[in-house]
Amino acid sequence: MFTTEFGGPVDPRNLLRVIEVAAKVAGVAGVGVHTLRHSAAVDWLEAGVHIKAVADLLGHSSIAITGDVYGHTSDDTARAAVDGLAGRLGL
Repeated sequence: MFTTEFGGPVDPRNLLRVIEVAAKVAGVAGVGVHTLRHSAAVDWLEAGVHIKAVADLLGHSSIAITGDVYGHTSDDTARAAVDGLAGRLGL
């Protein structure tokens, strides 16, 4: 939820306009509100935020939705998981 300086909800068209201008200045195409949502969700999960907290923040009714949509892992995250297990196994 994005709010105005007075605490009210931002008009979605205004938010989209700001995002589109910022993306154009950055030279990035195809960026919208859902791009920000996806980026935040993936970043939270990769930072170790519990999946239930992420599901709650995104308004999902279950962690299964969050996991299915945002639960893919980066190569770095997968490598860290494997390295962590190897370390605990003494390898």
